[in-house]
Amino acid sequence: MNWLIGAGIILLVLALIYFGISLVAALTLTKIGDHPQYDQTPASFGVEYQSVHFLSRIDKKKIAAWFLPKPDSEHCVLMVHGRNASKQNAISGRLPELAAELHKQGFAVLMIDLRGHGESEGKRYTWGEYERRDVLGGVDFLLGEGFNPGKIAVMGISLGGAAAVGAAAYEKSIGALICDSTFADLMALVEPNWVVESHLPMFFLAGVHFMWGLIYGIDLKKVKPIEDLKRVPPRPILIMHSTSDEIIDIEQAKSLAEAVPSVELVIFENCDHAELYRDDSEKYLETVVSFLKEKWISI
Repeated sequence: MNWLIGAGIILLVLALIYFGISLVAALTLTKIGDHPQYDQTPASFGVEYQSVHFLSRIDKKKIAAWFLPKPDSEHCVLMVHGRNASKQNAISGRLPELAAELHKQGFAVLMIDLRGHGESEGKRYTWGEYERRDVLGGVDFLLGEGFNPGKIAVMGISLGGAAAVGAAAYEKSIGALICDSTFADLMALVEPNWVVESHLPMFFLAGVHFMWGLIYGIDLKKVKPIEDLKRVPPRPILIMHSTSDEIIDIEQAKSLAEAVPSVELVIFENCDHAELYRDDSEKYLETVVSFLKEKWISI
């Protein structure tokens, strides 16, 4: 009997250690990391903007944004940065430049800070699952500004792309979708990189997955932009990715394109993850503007 009690105590201690480490890892891996600071704004490129705030849809987080109005345009591009970035420092600080270029091409622009990033409320991210609510809050803001349903395009980078896909899947007011360096299936991204990213053995992934579900109410196995993307057509979709992306393999982009035959897939060479505009700005701007004007505005 004593050995059974001893074995039970040992198992209990091991379970506590396992789930304790899993909890710490779950909290650590969803914490917003530090990122380089840049001081450029759209005004740095000759475009006036307004600092605005609105609430995310459903959970009412306070979301910060820059709005670049274009009185003579009925179309607006809602831009969504990636993980550990913001409306000011994404693309190595060049997101404001890209926004200004789109504005000069005739579009109003809304640049948002996802929850936990930049000036928005929150401390953690959820792989795009709850971030879609921030995008939807941006859509609500633009509808309130007078933009008609279908006249709002959403453009997301990496994590922001996943949030953009999730928002477009359920919000018909979004008329076009652009994904830059976005994953198709979260677990297909996490599993091969688990040991390197977490510094934990593979058997801890199940425990961390359990803790994510307990803390955030999210089943990460169901975070699949590839499934959400299927709900977007017949609205136009552009996917851009680099063959040399060191974080999200090009195969993820190809999977997205294969899932929806109407997708326009544009492949870049020798560009870092989420840095396509920085590394090949001429091709990037030409691709995005042509898509917006020919596949969206001309509808």
